[in-house]
Amino acid sequence: MTFFPRPWLVIAALSSGVFGCATVGGAQGKDLVTLRYGWPEQATIRVMHTVDVRTDWSGRMTAQRRYAMRLGPVDEEGRRRLIIQDVEIIEAPFPAFVEPLATSIIDAQGDFQGIDPLEDGPGQDLLDALPVSPRKKAQMTKALTNGLEREARNRWNEWVGSWHGSRFKPGRTEVVATTMSVGTGRKKTEDVPAEERVRLDVGVACSDAVPEPRCARLKIVREPVGQTDETQGRYAHVELELVTDPATLLPYSSRVIRMDRVDWNDGTGEPDFHEAVHVEQHTFLHGVEGAPGQVAAVGLR
Repeated sequence: MTFFPRPWLVIAALSSGVFGCATVGGAQGKDLVTLRYGWPEQATIRVMHTVDVRTDWSGRMTAQRRYAMRLGPVDEEGRRRLIIQDVEIIEAPFPAFVEPLATSIIDAQGDFQGIDPLEDGPGQDLLDALPVSPRKKAQMTKALTNGLEREARNRWNEWVGSWHGSRFKPGRTEVVATTMSVGTGRKKTEDVPAEERVRLDVGVACSDAVPEPRCARLKIVREPVGQTDETQGRYAHVELELVTDPATLLPYSSRVIRMDRVDWNDGTGEPDFHEAVHVEQHTFLHGVEGAPGQVAAVGLR
């Protein structure tokens, strides 16, 4: 039986501030593929991270950064730290995009356990530079810590944490009942019945740089029941596409798309529909050392 012991946590859309989560389950049968966590110790991964937000009221904004991830050795409790290094900001129209990236703590099973204390990283340097009272600084430290941990958890679950141990029948689309958040006004949402379509394909190329067909593509699409992008009226659409090594869950690319069509009149007058599309892409290159500027030279796009 396919099983998902942890929820899929989609990264919050910067344009709308909404995110989704669902627990998926389904198919039975033979020839199932099990996704397993097995990142090697001291794994080094270069990452290109792009966020593209398009709205019909404010145009298009794109943010880009690149950095290195290094998975440290096992500590005395059997955990390892995923350390972010060499962050290079290329474009940053969103203030949150320049916030530090926390060091994540991952257990032996591949589950997220938290982040290192803020005083151990660059986030504390930012707070120490602010001319505020100790009480205000403590409040800001707590808020920043909570935000960094939430982002780190969502990021890890999107790549690994929600999938390890899950089993799929390749090439088969499973339809799962769930709910999702749909906008009902400028700042209002409601949860509505939705369907999640889940499919795993195997034997796909890992990336342009690694064309061997040894990876798997996991695609999940969530929409309100009975709706598609051709549906009139308010609408929401969320999808995740993850290309990964099924034997280790080392990711090669991850893309999350969220589309919203919302009536800004909130149903009280003539409809005034507006659309926003948020695309978040991570592209990974494994086993590459060096300065951040070398990432582009070896093929990350």
